[in-house]
Amino acid sequence: MDWIIGGTKDSRDFIKKLSEDKKIDLKNIVLTTASDYGKKLAEESGVIVKSQSMNKEQMKLFISEYSIKRIFDLSHPYAIEVSSNAMNVAEESGKKYFRFERENLNYENSVDFIEIEEMIKFLENLDGNILITLGSNNIEKFRGVKNIENMYFRILPVKDSIEKLEKVEIKAKNIIGLQGPFSKEFNKAIYKNYNIKYVVTKESGVTGGELEKIEAAYETNVIPIVLKRPEIKYKWVTNDMNKIIEEFKRG
Repeated sequence: MDWIIGGTKDSRDFIKKLSEDKKIDLKNIVLTTASDYGKKLAEESGVIVKSQSMNKEQMKLFISEYSIKRIFDLSHPYAIEVSSNAMNVAEESGKKYFRFERENLNYENSVDFIEIEEMIKFLENLDGNILITLGSNNIEKFRGVKNIENMYFRILPVKDSIEKLEKVEIKAKNIIGLQGPFSKEFNKAIYKNYNIKYVVTKESGVTGGELEKIEAAYETNVIPIVLKRPEIKYKWVTNDMNKIIEEFKRG
């Protein structure tokens, strides 16, 4: 079988394109997601879908259990541990590894950070309202931030994410529970409604509404604060979806 590491819109787009080729048997593909939410989004794709986070040893067992011959990594750009483990496991087990990496946007007039801890220290000294769009994985790092009242967290409206915010004592009025992607005009409406002066975002790339978020910021004089994408050296990587599809079809 072929293993797609997914849970992203990229992985769903990948499977959709594969399904257009009737020679490809989707039943020979297993897709893994890190969350139940990602699993639900992918369940109608026609492939086997499993929701489980795996360390390196668990990946080895997974490869054995499903007789994996190739790994197609379409995980999130910030899931570097997943990608690193997958590459290492592929090399150790003699499996082929292919990585799709989203193309970066060119941010203008942004304030950039490599480490989230440094970013949060910077945010604490800002005046004005701040929109946080980093997802829920780093919520704990905002515990005790002195200007938390001025921060609005836009997250998926799912139980796990809401609970993480509640544990950090984020008030309901500071939670914007919405599922994207969002249009430029919708982002502009949110910025204006909450009087946002800064938007905090990951360098996620063109997929999932990132461009619309940044364009809306420029048009409303909102300053982007960017958590830069972690660097990792892939053994095989492309930002062209057609190229990774070609590799898949080669068998």
